[in-house]
Amino acid sequence: MTAFARIGIFLIALLGSGAPVLSAPQSDPLAITSLDASPLLRRMVNLNPTLKTYKATIHLDVALKSFVPLNPSLDGNIFFKQPDKEAVVFDTVPSLASQFKKVYPRVDAPANWLRLYDVSQLSDDGTSTVFRLVPKKNGRIEHLDVKADDANATIKEYTWTYKDGGFVTFAQTFETISGNLLPEKQTGHVELPSYKADVTSVFSNYQLNVQIADSVFDEK
Repeated sequence: MTAFARIGIFLIALLGSGAPVLSAPQSDPLAITSLDASPLLRRMVNLNPTLKTYKATIHLDVALKSFVPLNPSLDGNIFFKQPDKEAVVFDTVPSLASQFKKVYPRVDAPANWLRLYDVSQLSDDGTSTVFRLVPKKNGRIEHLDVKADDANATIKEYTWTYKDGGFVTFAQTFETISGNLLPEKQTGHVELPSYKADVTSVFSNYQLNVQIADSVFDEK
């Protein structure tokens, strides 16, 4: 499971500026049709096997690239519950937070990739592997490139490419908490026709395997 299956809701509120080149594609990408076809993807699905829930605080610094530059900050809590429930509840500026959530794409857990995307492996340099995810349903997103760490099966970078030419990209670092690998910081850039921003997200105060009501995940 990805530590944050939805930061589009927040996590994706996260991320280095510019459209990074994750790595050079192979001339013949390897199609992934099952977990048996990719041991790394299987390890990504099984990351943090004893983690059932968590709650953490999140702090976002946003630099909006508008005619009148704005630099709002947001604070709140992020919640996770197996298998793939995630939510972010901001403490302040509810109207801004609501709009902010709508901008970012959804981050689906690796366990859901083969159901939602046509998945292929673009490259593996011995340290990192790049997967390309093409949505099975037609929408705004052309494809999503994901760079995974070969050693620990965490996701290092995401880059969404949109059909209108825009993109969202972010990178993340992890920390080990009670044997679990969890996001510590994410930095990223949003470059859409109507919205441009740099975003930094910091996660702290993790509480693991605590009780979380299902109502937390209801869309507000």
